[in-house]
Order: sequence, then structure tokens, then C-alpha cells
Amino acid sequence: MRKEGKRDEWAGRFKYIKIRTLLLAVFMILAILPLFILGGVLFIVSRNALIEQAESQFIQNAQKTSTILDKDLDYIEEFSVKLNGDSRIYEIFSKLNPEDSVQLKEASNQIAQILLSYLPWNNEVYSTHLVTSYYRFGEENKNFYPAGSFQKSEAAKLADEAAGKLVWIPTYDYATMFQVKNINHNLEYSHLFSAVRKLQPGYISSGRIFTLPDVIEDPYLVVNFTEENLRGMLKEQLEKNHPAEYFVMTSEGKIVCMADQKWSEKYSKNPFPDLNPGPEGGCVRRTLHGENYILAYSKSQVTGWYVVAVMPVSALTDQIMDNLVRIIVLLLFAITVLAFLASFVISKIINRKIYKPLEMIESVGAGDFDTVVHYSSKDEFAFFYSKLNKMNQNLKRLVHENYEVRLQRRDSEIMALNMQLNPHFLYNSLNIINWLCMDDKPDKASEMLVDLSRMLQYTSKNTTYLVALKDDFDWLLRYLSIMNKRYEKLFQVQIDIPESYHDLQVPKLFLQPLVENVIVHGFKDYREGGILEISVEEMGKDILFYVEDNGCGISQERITEIMNQKTNSIGISNTDKRLRMIYGTEYGISIHSQVGEGTTVVVRIPDNR
Repeated sequence: MRKEGKRDEWAGRFKYIKIRTLLLAVFMILAILPLFILGGVLFIVSRNALIEQAESQFIQNAQKTSTILDKDLDYIEEFSVKLNGDSRIYEIFSKLNPEDSVQLKEASNQIAQILLSYLPWNNEVYSTHLVTSYYRFGEENKNFYPAGSFQKSEAAKLADEAAGKLVWIPTYDYATMFQVKNINHNLEYSHLFSAVRKLQPGYISSGRIFTLPDVIEDPYLVVNFTEENLRGMLKEQLEKNHPAEYFVMTSEGKIVCMADQKWSEKYSKNPFPDLNPGPEGGCVRRTLHGENYILAYSKSQVTGWYVVAVMPVSALTDQIMDNLVRIIVLLLFAITVLAFLASFVISKIINRKIYKPLEMIESVGAGDFDTVVHYSSKDEFAFFYSKLNKMNQNLKRLVHENYEVRLQRRDSEIMALNMQLNPHFLYNSLNIINWLCMDDKPDKASEMLVDLSRMLQYTSKNTTYLVALKDDFDWLLRYLSIMNKRYEKLFQVQIDIPESYHDLQVPKLFLQPLVENVIVHGFKDYREGGILEISVEEMGKDILFYVEDNGCGISQERITEIMNQKTNSIGISNTDKRLRMIYGTEYGISIHSQVGEGTTVVVRIPDNR
């Protein structure tokens, strides 16, 4: 017996472990919250200090990279100036016949040797040419220019505007720039950046300056670099500053080159369009795809472009966060153990006093209002137990009274809605009969009066709110007969309700307002051709009735107004309210419509056959 008593006691303790959990949560919050606040403050202070230090170093790296880039490219300016005054170039063009292909070939070979003599042996240049509208002079096995295409390009335009100065053209698509069709876009020169200068070949002799006559076309010096050329210049910094990324951009924000091929494939355009770099250099922070980045930039004195170094802030803070997390986890473990022990002891003391009322509350929650707490008058909680028992008795009485009141109220509301619906239908039907009499159709009016009298007999004798579907559907067929006589050729009715559903108990006249709405509103713009379909199907434990038409349809805004009783059409909203009151909120009416295409009204009720 003692063992069974102990087992029951431990089962009760396990059953009400929530009290212990609550105490544990309180202790954990009181202990952990200051720990996390302190850890957060330490993290923020350490992170800000590290970021400030990194920004300073980052700016220096960007400046150093920019200086290296200038060093690798500044000889182009000197080379172009010297070439402009080279007498050999003057001699070749002054004697050149643009129509002599042999002479053009020889001149190209000579110019190629001259150009190579100016370039250092370790240069990063992809190709160098002198370009005219009639020929490209220089290396033959490199990129080409269709006749006259270079003079029409943006590169030539910028060189002309520079009035003899060297201009740098950021990376461009070769085929697009020079209108080259049917070219393989995977060629090594498919994307280039170039230095272009319009030359005025000449030389100085005996204090005199000799230049080409105006009738001879001045050539353009074009020095081309591939993306790989510039990427190679940046790779050294990329390896030293991992995980930093480097890219080169113009002052307008156009990307010239990205050091990392993966970044280049991922961001074909500038990933930081709002960078807005200063005149020379600086450091800013920007966000990309939800992650914060540090951007340091420095302006090239040769090209005027900006070298931008990018590093995610997380790369600097991850190590701090890892160390801080380790410390917090260790402290958290120690605090959890202490909090668990404290909560266990305190909850054990409290549970001894509240097991009895908790059991009673649980029984009351399950609907057993006869449960009472048994106690001794000497118990210090005796007053509490006494009040709890008394409260349970009062609760039992109130619940019983409330339940009866709700049943009476529901029945009253359902009957009131039925009474509201019947006069509404009667009013409309009498109007229709009046119209037939005015149209001099007494026979049809007489038939309608007979149908109407039998329908009224049905509604007056049957005062219950649930009826057999067979009886209610017979009433609906008489209603449709009345409406067909009134609206000749306006609509056809298609009905698919098997006899297996005739015993289904349904709310009286639940389909009539839906049918009336179709005829009066759905076919209001029709003279003929209306189709009204009424069908039924089972779905699990529910029965779905469908009232479908090919009428004018209803807008979603109008549907909302109808269902919320904000219109004069009360039939649909009343029927929906009746269904929900009888069966519950999961049942009722739903309307699906498309303006100009028709409407489907679905009535869901439980299968009570």
C-alpha cells in the first residue's frame, strides 16, 4: 500500500510539473537576462573597436592597391605621348596609300614593331593598335575592328571629346561596342577595357614642327586590357586580405572589373549603387542582402577610377562572437543547474498545498461539477478550500442556467429569421402575380396563385426549422414554376439531387433565397439563355449544395456587403445566419463569383441522414 501511495504521489508530482517549470523559467530569466545584457554590451564595444581599427587598415589597403594599379598603368600615358611625336609613325602615314593592300600590310608590321618597342617586357597589355577607318595597324592575331566601326563607337566619341588626351574606357562588351555580329562571346577579348587617344603624328626638326596634312586621317591609339589583366593586378591584395573582395569602378558607379571571378558572375552590376565615393578616398558601411559590409575606396590618379575593397562585418565579429558564446554557454549551464535545484525544492513545497485544488479544477474543466476538495479544519488552507468548494457549487448552478437560456435564445432567433424570410418571399410573389394580371395573363396568374397557396399551406403548417429535403424541395419546385411563368424563356433549370438525399433534414426554405437571387439579380440583364443549376454532393461528413448560374456575376465588394447585411437583399445573409446558428460556425454559405461569368453559391450542412 505504501509503495502504491508513493507511486501515486510521484505521478501527481509529474502531472503538475508545470509549476516547477514556471519557477525554473523565472529563475532562468532573472539570472540569464543580466548575463545576456552584459554579453551584448561587451560584444558591441569589442565589435565597434575592432571595426574602427579594421576601417583604418582597410583604407590603407585600398590606397595601396590603387597605387599598385597606377604603377602598372601609368606608363600608358607616357607611351602615348612619345608615340605621338615618333617620326617613324609620321613617315609611315605620310607615304601610305590606303588603297594599296600590300603597302597597308607592310605598314601594319612596321607599326606593330614600333608599338612593342615602347611597351615594357612585363606589361599587362592584351593588344595595342593604331586604328583608322580603312585599316587596323598592329598585332594581327589579336582583336579586330570591322571597317569604320571604331569611328562610330563610344570609345572614339570619348577620344574625340578629349581633344588629344588619353581617355580610359571601362570594361565593355566587345561585340556591342563595335557592332560585331556572329561572334563567339567566349573569346578572350569578349570583354575589354581600353586606353584610347587620338594621335596627331608628327616630329620636330630644326625647331620646326611637322604634322600630317589635313587630308590624311589621324589614327587612334587603342591599348586594350582584358578583365583577366586587371584581375591579375588585384589578386595579390585579394590573397593578403581574405575574406576581403576588391573591385574597380568608375566615378559613375560602373563596374570595370572584380578581382574574384565568383563575385563577377554573381554581381554583373555594381552591388553597391549608392556608394557615392568621395573625391579621393574614404570608408563607408553598406548593406547587401541583409548583411553589413565595410567598403574602403581610393581613387586612381591614372585612370580616375576607384579601387574598392569590400569586407563583411561578420568576418570581423565572428571570432568575437564565438568566444563570447563559449563563455555564455558555460555560465548558462551553471545557472541552469542551480536554477533547476532551487525550483525543484520550492515547487515541492508549493505542490503539497495545491495538489487538491488542482485536481478539483481539472475535474470541473472536464465538466464534473460534483467534485469537492476534502480537507481538515486544522489545515492552514482550509479557508481557501472552503471557498473553492462553494465557488464550484455556484459555478454549477450558473452554467446550468446559462445553457438553458442559450438554447431558448437560439430557438427564438431561428424562428424570428424564418418569419422574416416568409413575408419577404410572399411580398415578391404577390408582385409577380400582379404583373401577370396587368399583362392580361389571368390563366398564368391563376396557376401561380394555386402554387402559392400550396406553398403557404406548407410554410404555415410546418413551424419547425428543420424539415425533410423532399418536402422542402417540392416547395422549391413550385417556386421555380411560378418564376418560370413570370420570366418566360429567361432561364432553364437543371437539377441533380438524387433520391438518396430526400431524407436529409434541412432548414426550411434554405435554397429559395439563393434561387431568387439568381433570377432577380443574376439574370437581370438577360432576355433569354440563363442557366440555373442545382446539385448536391457529399464531402466527408458534410453535404454540399451548389446553386450555379451563368449570369452577370458579383464583385467581391458586393459579396462582402451581401454577407454582412449591408444591402436590401436579406435572404442570403439570413439563410447563412440560420445555418450557422443551427449547425455551428463551420457551416453556412460561401459565394464564388466572377463578374460577367456567373456565380456559384455553396451551402455546407452536416450529413444527418
